Amino acid sequence: MPTGTCLCGEIKIAYEGVPVWRMANTQVFQVLKTSFSVTQGQPKTYTKEIMNYFCATCGTTLYRTGGAERNSDKIGVRAGVLDDQSLLDNPPAIEVYVEKRPPWVKQVEGAIQLNGKYEVVS
Repeated sequence: MPTGTCLCGEIKIAYEGVPVWRMANTQVFQVLKTSFSVTQGQPKTYTKEIMNYFCATCGTTLYRTGGAERNSDKIGVRAGVLDDQSLLDNPPAIEVYVEKRPPWVKQVEGAIQLNGKYEVVS
């Protein structure tokens, strides 16, 4: 089970399975809410369109919820909090928000490319 921790170790998270997709413009991996849990501590929240969950002690943002209705069953886990960074070695099968990809971030070869409306783009 992949786990994640804030910088100071006060908040810990875990999820089962593999991420659903990676956002092309950030290092956020979407996982199903049903497979996700906070295993230690109680994160604080800040909401501006999307609810951000962070550690009140060190300020690390661990995950996000909200946004488009089609994502209501998913949680966006910040890749930098993963305890085992080798989980990032396997490329994602789907990238979303590809129109927001910075020019220096390469498209993942073989991954399905979706725009912000979740339409397949080439």
